[in-house]
This record gives sequence, C-alpha cells and structure tokens, in this order.
Amino acid sequence: MDGKYKITIITLLFIISSCKNEVKTNNKNGLNINSQRVFITQNINSLIDSVESFDTSLIPPSEEFKDFKVEKITIGLLDSVFIENDENFNYINQKKNQLKSFKFKLQESDLVNFKTNYTTKLVKVNNYDNNVLFVNFFNLKIQGNKSSIEVKKRIGISMVHHKYYFEKENHVWIFKKKELLGMG
Repeated sequence: MDGKYKITIITLLFIISSCKNEVKTNNKNGLNINSQRVFITQNINSLIDSVESFDTSLIPPSEEFKDFKVEKITIGLLDSVFIENDENFNYINQKKNQLKSFKFKLQESDLVNFKTNYTTKLVKVNNYDNNVLFVNFFNLKIQGNKSSIEVKKRIGISMVHHKYYFEKENHVWIFKKKELLGMG
C-alpha cells in the first residue's frame, strides 16, 4: 500500500505543478510573466523618471516659511501591473459589464536596477499620503519587438499620466519616446 500511495501523491503533485506553469506562462502573445517582469526590471529607471518634479522638499523656502521643514518624499510603487487585451486572462465583470485585465505582482527583485536617492517601497494601494509619490504601471503591451506601458504618478492631488514606448534591439528593450496623456 505504501508504494501505491507514494505514486499517487507524486502524480498529483506533478499534475498540480503542470497546471500552475501553464496558467503562468501562456497568453495571447506567447509571452510569459517572466518576460513581462524582465521588461519592467530592464526599464525601471525610464519608467520612474522625473521624481524630483514632485518633491517639494527641493523648493527653497520663502523668508516667512524658513522654519517650516518639508520631508523628502518616498516612492510607493503599486505592486500590481495590469495588462490590457490579453484574451486568456480577461473576464467580464457581470455587475458593471466592464472588462477587467489580468495582473501580476511586482516583487522587490524587480527593483534591483532602480537607481534613486529616494526610499522606494512596494505598496498594495494608494492611500493618498501627501509624502508618498505613488507610481502605477498598467496597460503593458508587448507585440514582437515593440512595447508600450502607461505610468501614473500621483502625490496628494497632483498627477501625471504618461505612455512609454520601447523597441527591442539585440534582446534589450530601448526607450524610444514618452507621450503625455494627462496631468492634474
């Protein structure tokens, strides 16, 4: 009985691990989560640019506010990346009849190439802290050697929304241009 029990357990573990790998790696473009994660890791410095424009601690205080100290901001990177137009993972939300997109979670290891003088942390939600610049990646599209991703940066009531375009050259994503989609 011990031999049959071991074979059954091993077979079940193999089936479970096979199913997890299939869901994790297959999508419309034949890309896996790891290639999307590599895209983020390779381009993190381009995607989280112009942080200084949100940092009010860099503005010299006027004479009447010279004793008022403003702390340096922190970068709060929202940990979910939303992907648009992926038929294998999209589903219809019956209540609102809106298309939801599959997402994957960023990890600390995705930030290894990020060079900044600011403290950076992964966060689950934007809690509208006035001293945290919340950065959100979404609408990641990779089609062949071209890709685009939208990035929103918010602090308090200020926000900027850009779309970044990249092309793959010699297996490396090269930043091509950035388009301003909104500001407020």
